[in-house]
Amino acid sequence: MSTDQMLALFAAKEATRFKMKVGVFAIVMNEDKVLLLRRFQTGIADGRYVLPMGGHDGKEPLTHTMIREAKEEINIEVRPEDLSVCHVMHRFHPMPNGFSFEQMDVYFKIEGYAGEIHNNEPDRCDELSFYPLDALPEKLEPFIAQALQCARHGQFYSEFGFGGYQ
Repeated sequence: MSTDQMLALFAAKEATRFKMKVGVFAIVMNEDKVLLLRRFQTGIADGRYVLPMGGHDGKEPLTHTMIREAKEEINIEVRPEDLSVCHVMHRFHPMPNGFSFEQMDVYFKIEGYAGEIHNNEPDRCDELSFYPLDALPEKLEPFIAQALQCARHGQFYSEFGFGGYQ
């Protein structure tokens, strides 16, 4: 088999292989408080609290994805050495109209940053505030609550949303 034929076979297999989304989440602390934002006009979980987050677009290391998203969403400059992975979650995410997706979520603790935290996306977020870890908002997304609990207790990996499989 020629190299071109092998590459064509590989490409055909890859085209049908399951692909999973990857998300990055920022855990920014101020003493015993964590930075949360409230989703607004996104069509998904509006009015619910989440961590600053974003999606991996490909062709970049996840640390760069987190650095980019921190700047885009909350206006801070982060260096790779300021990041540490504190939790990974495999999540099943149901959506309206029977749609769903699976995602790997990587939670980065941001140990230091430059700049002032600011809501850079008021069209998607109508509140950006620090909340005490022991008094989180009632409308905190459950998967975020689980991730924060796991990160606090040193549990590196968890799964969420798989129903009977958990």
